[in-house]
Amino acid sequence: MAPLSLYIVEDELILAHDLKAKLTEFGYEVIGIDAKGENAVKNVLTLAKSNKQPDIVIMDVSLAGKMDGIEAAKKITDETNCGIIFLTALKKSEVFNKSFFLKPYAYVFKPVDIDQVRVSIEVASYQRNLELTNEQIISELKTEIEQRKKAERERNQRLQEKLKAEQKINQLNKQKHQMELDLINRELATSSIFISQKNKIIGLIRKDINRLMRNEKSITREEIARTLKTIDENVKFDNDWYRIKAHFEKIYPGFFDRLRKKFPHLTPNDHKLAALLRMNLSTKEISHILKITAPSTEISRIRLRKKLSLDKNINLTQFICEV
Repeated sequence: MAPLSLYIVEDELILAHDLKAKLTEFGYEVIGIDAKGENAVKNVLTLAKSNKQPDIVIMDVSLAGKMDGIEAAKKITDETNCGIIFLTALKKSEVFNKSFFLKPYAYVFKPVDIDQVRVSIEVASYQRNLELTNEQIISELKTEIEQRKKAERERNQRLQEKLKAEQKINQLNKQKHQMELDLINRELATSSIFISQKNKIIGLIRKDINRLMRNEKSITREEIARTLKTIDENVKFDNDWYRIKAHFEKIYPGFFDRLRKKFPHLTPNDHKLAALLRMNLSTKEISHILKITAPSTEISRIRLRKKLSLDKNINLTQFICEV
């Protein structure tokens, strides 16, 4: 175990060196002597910077120079953890009143009794070690508390992030479910448009057939031609396009506006084909509605792809649905 290191600040040099000699015989290490407080402060702080500060400073209260021992002790204890033992010839009450706020480890009164000095050093060393140990324990406890607080904060943060992720997933699932419901509703609405159109045509044909059946005369070619004309007029897509378009815009609001804004060069026929594709109708169904052949419908699809500048790997119907 390393010996206790001491620093003596005493303006009576004979006494200072006598103390050094006797304390060295007792096994202590005296690493410096100063007669002035300002010099002692400078030297002790220099030693502290190189991690060689003394364990205990034996400080005379009355010193030569501008700085007394009390002021020097305060500056040293403010910057280091050195223990202080005051050495003085002043009256006890006087020195206590002046220096007690610094909480020194001991007072040694002149004339100096070396045994008293030795006991004071041992008591001061013991007390100082207790204080340093307590400081270390408190520091370790503070560190552990901070680490636990940090771990708790991180855990809470992870829980919050997990909760936010779960909420986001739930929100996305709700949105997906709503989109699926909307798609089903739109498909039902689309089907309703064409069912309504077919029912209208069938009703008109039934009306004409009933009229012909009530007629007692034989059916003429002219009457048959009139019925066929009724069928042709109602099947032709252009006749009911505006009505169907109105229904379509209720199901897919803003579709044509977005289409015109993104692709202003498209024709009305392109808009019709895009609307039928948006309804997820097949080529065969589109052909029947537009009353054209399937190859003609395919050609129309190819022309629309070119106008939209689509790559071969992009699905036309999917692209239209995302407009």
